[in-house]
Order: sequence, then C-alpha cells, then structure tokens
Amino acid sequence: MKYLLPIFFSLASLLAVAQKIIAPGEVYNPGEEIYTPTLGFKAVVPQDWMGTLPQNSTIFLLSSLKGLDGSIYLLGDTTNFEMMKAGWTQGLELEEGRVLKSDGNFVMKDDLLTSGVILTGTDQNINKGFIAARCGEYGRCVSALLICEEKYLEEMKKSVDDFLESVIFVNPIIKNEYDGFDWKQFLGNKKFVHYDNVVGTKSINEVWLCEDGSFMSKLKRTGVVKGEIGKYKGKHKGTWATTSFGKTGTLTLNFNKLLPVEVELMIEDEQIFMNGKRHVALAASMCK
Repeated sequence: MKYLLPIFFSLASLLAVAQKIIAPGEVYNPGEEIYTPTLGFKAVVPQDWMGTLPQNSTIFLLSSLKGLDGSIYLLGDTTNFEMMKAGWTQGLELEEGRVLKSDGNFVMKDDLLTSGVILTGTDQNINKGFIAARCGEYGRCVSALLICEEKYLEEMKKSVDDFLESVIFVNPIIKNEYDGFDWKQFLGNKKFVHYDNVVGTKSINEVWLCEDGSFMSKLKRTGVVKGEIGKYKGKHKGTWATTSFGKTGTLTLNFNKLLPVEVELMIEDEQIFMNGKRHVALAASMCK
C-alpha cells in the first residue's frame, strides 16, 4: 500500500561524504548527505535505505534496500509542533474516503514529536504507520512518515530516528528572483493540492494539469477560484494555458460549460502559490 506525502532537504559528515543539493531523479545512497538551501535542512540518508526525489514531484522518498515492504516520506515546512499536532489529528485525506491520521498518542521528548498512525475508512489495515518530527531555529520543521508492514514497524522506526537525529537546521538561502522560470514546463503533468491548516492535512482544492493541455479540478472552497466558489465546486474538466516566465505568472483554466478562470501564480522559496494560497506539487499519475 503506497501513500504520498508532500519534502525538501549538510558540513561534511564524519565519514567525509560530500553533501549533495537535492535534485529530481538522482539517487542518494546510505550515508550520503542531502541538502536544500532554500528550506535550510541538512540530513544523512540512513543505512539500508536509498533516497530519491522523483521527476515532476516535490516528494522526497526513502526506500528500503533490504527489499522490505516499507517507505518513509519526508516533508520540510515552516510550521511548529502545535500546528503539526493539529494537522496530524485532522489527518490526510486519501482516495475513497480513507483518512491517514494520528492515533492520538503524542509523545514529546526534547525536540522530537512522535505519534502512531492509523488508516480510517477501511476494513483492512495490514500496514502500520509512525510519524515523527523535529523543529529547529529559523522556524523550520522536518517530518518523517513511515508506512510499513506491522512486523517491520519497530525496526524501521529506528531508521526514522536515525534520519531525524542527523538533521541539521541551517540559515535558509532565500532566492528573490526566478528569472527565466518556465511556468508551462513546470505545471505540465502535475497535481496541485491546497491543504487546510498545514501541509499534509485534509485537502481543500486539487487541480490536475496535463501536458496535453487538459485539466481536471476538484474544488471545495475558494482559492483557485476567487470569491464565491459557486458552480466551480466539485469535479470539473477543461483546458489550461500559460505563457508566463519568471517568479510570477498567470494560469488560465478554460472550464467546460463554465466561464474561464485566471489564476495568479507565484514561486517563492521553492513553494508554489495560486492566488496567494500555497499548493503542493505532486506527479499527476492520471495524465498520460
């Protein structure tokens, strides 16, 4: 069973492994240091795991090199422990009415917050979950969500602990300009999700943009559409277009049987905003 959660992430390590700035499609081996300058995180890939940031995705994934059924999903964000507790309690809305959420057993020890994870809305729960987070200076936190078979839970929790213990918070390097940023190239074949409260909680609006120029939306509240949501609420399809370059731009959504909608775009600190609302970018698996 696979779940996604929106990450981004080093000093030479004790093993003298050179740090690497995370790049899509690259594979990071055990012991390698990974680094994201704009979000201010450094960390080390745990032993017996490999890391990767898939193409067309903002999700950083750790996969077991032992061939075990388990994955760790990593998220860096500007937040705090109280906001994360609220988000974990509310849960992450998945497909078919299922919700991935905290089991309510929060443990706070030093600078580490942990909780068990449950999946609601299903009769089968063969996989188990665990989530942990550390927060540091500069207003940044890093979370790790583990989903695995129950028999591997305790073993893999140790890997989550090892990863979070390796995290070093550094002063983010803020980029003020994105000269030449191609919005059309970036938006194609991606799903954009706006969450309630904090990233990784219940989704409010979802938009799928395919490279062939088609789109599908699933809107619950205002955001992508300014003002009253009205007839745009629910699932809709249409075509999209943009000719924008740079830090800001405009996305045009041509809805079938509804008036077109223009969406203001902005990228800042490697985060995407639509009409001022932060949206997480994921690979759009529905696009062919």
